[in-house]
Amino acid sequence: MKQKLTDICHPKQWKTIPVCKLRDQGYPVYGANGVIGRYHEYNHETPVIAIACRGASCGAINITVPKSYVTGNAMCLDDLQPDIDLTYLYYCLTHYNFQKVISGSAQPQITREGLNKVEVIVHSKNKQQEIVTILGHVDKVLWARQQQLTKLDELVKSR
Repeated sequence: MKQKLTDICHPKQWKTIPVCKLRDQGYPVYGANGVIGRYHEYNHETPVIAIACRGASCGAINITVPKSYVTGNAMCLDDLQPDIDLTYLYYCLTHYNFQKVISGSAQPQITREGLNKVEVIVHSKNKQQEIVTILGHVDKVLWARQQQLTKLDELVKSR
């Protein structure tokens, strides 16, 4: 069954930390492109999906680690319903065409209103977990193949 993304979670943008306040130590800070630094406090106790919502990386998806801070350059999918598997939703969103919901003329952006248009197929929790297991195996194979290609490239360049 298809459900609106905003019916299964609450997208929220948190306060952005100025770059000058980022540190080398502390909790990971996520911006639009993943971890951008560290900070002395966090705004998420548990992992959360963060969707890049500003600039060229609009629509990039990350799952944060526990005890992390997500800035306003990413939209957090907070308060995920308990019948939704976080990793399942991650896989759904990594295959969603966010171009449909990107707005902004000077700078691309994704807004909460735009996320109201996003629909995901919601299966039973057991089915979601089966899908996650299968896709997890596929990801491992792809990662291993990429490592092999990298080593092959290094070998070719060394000759």
